Amino acid sequence: MKKNILFMVINMNIGGVEKALLNMLDEMSPEKYNVKILMLEKYGGFLEAIPDWVEVDYIDYYKDIKEIINQSPKNIIIQFLKSRKILKAASMAAISAWCKLFKNREMFYKNIFKKYPDYYEEFDTAVAYAGPMALIDYYIANKVKANEKIGWIHFDVTTIGLDKKMTKNLYKNFNKINIVSKDGKDKFDKMFPVLKSKTEVFYNVVPETKIKKMAEEKGFEDKYKGTRILTVGRISEEKGQDLAIEALKKLIDDGMDAKWYFIGDGSFRKFCEEKAESLGIADKAVFLGTKTNPYPYMRECDIYVQPSRYEGYCITLAEAKIFNKKIITTDFTGAKEQLEKIKSSWICEKKADSIYEKIKKAGISI
Repeated sequence: MKKNILFMVINMNIGGVEKALLNMLDEMSPEKYNVKILMLEKYGGFLEAIPDWVEVDYIDYYKDIKEIINQSPKNIIIQFLKSRKILKAASMAAISAWCKLFKNREMFYKNIFKKYPDYYEEFDTAVAYAGPMALIDYYIANKVKANEKIGWIHFDVTTIGLDKKMTKNLYKNFNKINIVSKDGKDKFDKMFPVLKSKTEVFYNVVPETKIKKMAEEKGFEDKYKGTRILTVGRISEEKGQDLAIEALKKLIDDGMDAKWYFIGDGSFRKFCEEKAESLGIADKAVFLGTKTNPYPYMRECDIYVQPSRYEGYCITLAEAKIFNKKIITTDFTGAKEQLEKIKSSWICEKKADSIYEKIKKAGISI
């Protein structure tokens, strides 16, 4: 008999969590598993990459609660008052005060979801895959019926501003908690020692053969002959592209013939582009946008740099290792265990100066 499994995520945007899920699905057999992906919103660049045998669903009422969840309680109360919804404003104020007093936002989610039914289907295993993420963790813990419930930690819990009390309460409902790196597990266990018996390391799947095959396509289209430096990932402050641009400025000032290519997109892109412009290196910082297949660029670049301020287990770093390139990464969670056997790799501080120094040490000609 097939095992029925539910994975819950935010959406299928092009990102590390979503790619890790797709890689794992590639390793699962449709003859052994019935798999459903439940999303808060049914969109994203990886939607078309979901295998045909995997069912897709989404929370149709999320659009009705999204604004409330993503705003501060103060703004929500003000909106209710402006709409003359006095009782709703009073209720929200009381719930907000309770959450603040007891330092636990669980009551907030309980109030939001109380008028909505539980998910209609039951599963052998239900996975809160995009964790820790309060809404998804709450939904799996309280709105889904399953024989086994699993939390899946992709991020460094010391850096993302968790509601610790709520997280602990929700994860007590899970039978198991998978964490994508040993370093990440150590940090989670230290923060939540009462949950330590449930945690285990589950490394992200990296399908080397498939990636090498995809890398056979053409990557860079310009005819640049200098040193190509590459970074792949969502363009956001936590990914550190601004640090890369500062480091690039120092390299250019040293006389290095180099361009730094960024694959990915995000709200931080405009800031980074303006930063490159202000430093006079806009022609050297190349933003290629989102690529569903970044592997030809990894194969063709001279050096791969991951300048992140924090990660849980950086899947793009794991992928870059496949191509035997010189790799430089900041010292985020999981970096050391990923690169411990890679000779042509350097780990640096989360500072532009340190990234710059490691690129020089890597032996790239200037």
